[in-house]
Amino acid sequence: MTLGLLRLLPVLGCLLGAGMVSADELTARLAGEPFILEVADDAQSRRQGLMGRNELAAGTGMLFDFPPGITPVIWMRNMHIPLDLVYLDEQAQITHLFEGVPPCESMPCALYRADRPLRFVIEVPAGTIEQLDLQVGQSVDISGREDQPPPRD
Repeated sequence: MTLGLLRLLPVLGCLLGAGMVSADELTARLAGEPFILEVADDAQSRRQGLMGRNELAAGTGMLFDFPPGITPVIWMRNMHIPLDLVYLDEQAQITHLFEGVPPCESMPCALYRADRPLRFVIEVPAGTIEQLDLQVGQSVDISGREDQPPPRD
């Protein structure tokens, strides 16, 4: 490794630790439109989610990958921006849509839950569902993530 690259390693580590660069992301297609999604596939990253972010650029978001048997419940505590929530089954078909979910201003926070165990939830900027005319039953291309083993924790 060159000396210049070695000098950049601490900077990259800081960026990864601060959430500014994602070590695990994928390109998904919602209604044919590309989205760069950070992947939250362990208990800690799912717990953190997008909390504390002040913005979420168009064409970006987060894919939550849950272990088998989990019925996803999302809340907006410590969020600063509204989001659209897209719930997917293990085949990456849309099962539930929640549009323009606002940040939680005070406890108790509203809960956005599926009615059955599901594998994935995608969080994208508010307005995405309407803009792309997403519908329950549509398939989402999540780069083959549905073919990988689900997380264990």
